[in-house]
Amino acid sequence: MLNASPTTTDREVASVRNLLDRAVASAFGHARPGAVPPLTATRWAWRLAGLYHLTHSTPTLLGLAAERFAAAGRGILADWARERAREESNHDRLALRDLRDLGYDAERVVERVRPATAIRMVDYFQRSVHADDPIGCVGYAYAIERLAMTVREPDIRAVEAVLPAGTRATRCLRVHSAAGSDGDHVADTLLAVARLAAGERARIAEAARDTAILCFTPDPAGPPSDADIEAQLAPCRLH
Repeated sequence: MLNASPTTTDREVASVRNLLDRAVASAFGHARPGAVPPLTATRWAWRLAGLYHLTHSTPTLLGLAAERFAAAGRGILADWARERAREESNHDRLALRDLRDLGYDAERVVERVRPATAIRMVDYFQRSVHADDPIGCVGYAYAIERLAMTVREPDIRAVEAVLPAGTRATRCLRVHSAAGSDGDHVADTLLAVARLAAGERARIAEAARDTAILCFTPDPAGPPSDADIEAQLAPCRLH
C-alpha cells in the first residue's frame, strides 16, 4: 500500500475517484449484453486464455513503465508502477492452473488461443507504456482493476456452476474480483493520481475511458461459437 502524502486530502482522493469512475462509466454504452453467448465450460477455457494474456503482460510492462517514470524523475508514478508490477507477478500462473484443472495442456492453449479483446487490450497497454509519456498505463490499470471489482461472489459461483463437478478453475478470477486485492489496488492508484497535476489526471482519465471502451466493444466478427472454440482447444486436451 502506498503511504498518503500529508498534502493529499480525502476530498482530493474523492475528486479523483469521481473523475476516473465517470471515465470508465462513459464506456458502458459500448456494451452489447445480448451479444454475449451463454457461459459454458468450453467458453470459460477460452476466457481463461484471455486472462492469461492480460496477466502475463502486466509485470513486465509495468516494470518498464517504472523505469521510464524513474528516469524522468516522476517518483510518485515510478513507485506506483514498481509496486503494482510486484503485486501482479505470477498471476498468469493462476490462469494456467485453472486450464490444467479443466483438462488442458495449459501452455499449448495460450499459444493457440488469443481472444481478440484481450489481445487488443494488451496491445493498447504496450503502446501506452512505450508512448513518449507512459502515463496512459495508469489509466489502463485503473480501468481493468475497477471493472474487476464488479465481479462478485455470485458471479464466481455462476462460473463454477457450468464447470465439471469438482473442478477448481476460478483461481485467476477470484484474485481479479471483489474477493481479491483489486480493491486495495484501486485505492492505491487513486492516492497516487491525487498527488499529480490536473493535466496528468486528465490524461489518466482519458486512458481509463479508452481502456473501458476496449473492454466493452464487441469484436466486429462476433464472439466465436463453442464449436469454433472447441476446434481450437481439441489438440490441447490431456484426456
